[in-house]
Amino acid sequence: MDADFDDALQGVGRNGHRIMIWDGTEERQIEAHWGLKSRDTEIGQIPLLKSETARIENPCLILANEFGIRRDGKTLYAASLVTDIPFFCIAGVWQRGTRDWPDSFAALTVPAYADLEPYKDRHVAVVDPDDWYDWLEQARPPLDILKRFPEGSFTIMPPIQQSFAGLLGAA
Repeated sequence: MDADFDDALQGVGRNGHRIMIWDGTEERQIEAHWGLKSRDTEIGQIPLLKSETARIENPCLILANEFGIRRDGKTLYAASLVTDIPFFCIAGVWQRGTRDWPDSFAALTVPAYADLEPYKDRHVAVVDPDDWYDWLEQARPPLDILKRFPEGSFTIMPPIQQSFAGLLGAA
């Protein structure tokens, strides 16, 4: 299968991905499985949700170092937020675990930011550090928090070639 979606999320965690949740009085971190359990047995799990249509009842922040596309086990690109802090956060929603499914989350997607627009239509939604608590506490509407980052906010490795001719010119 030739998957082409943000599945190369480099998270922070040991046995899962580390996410930040709000417990009613303060934030706390837990490790969770990437992929909400689907009610449709043919789907299995849901790793991504479109931010414009998702029902956001249990927001979380996914701690990450990069995101990108991985196809057939090979990373095509990885994008990282240009920042002085050691990680950034991606908007998500989470569910408490049950007997047959662990604590889990899905990342939200947004229309591509300027740095990724030439290559993708959508990708995971990065939350500005100044908005982390507003996201967790649902202090503002989600789409007000999930704003576009200006061009130059992300580094992309390896740099994406726009065409085959670009690859020939690099040789």
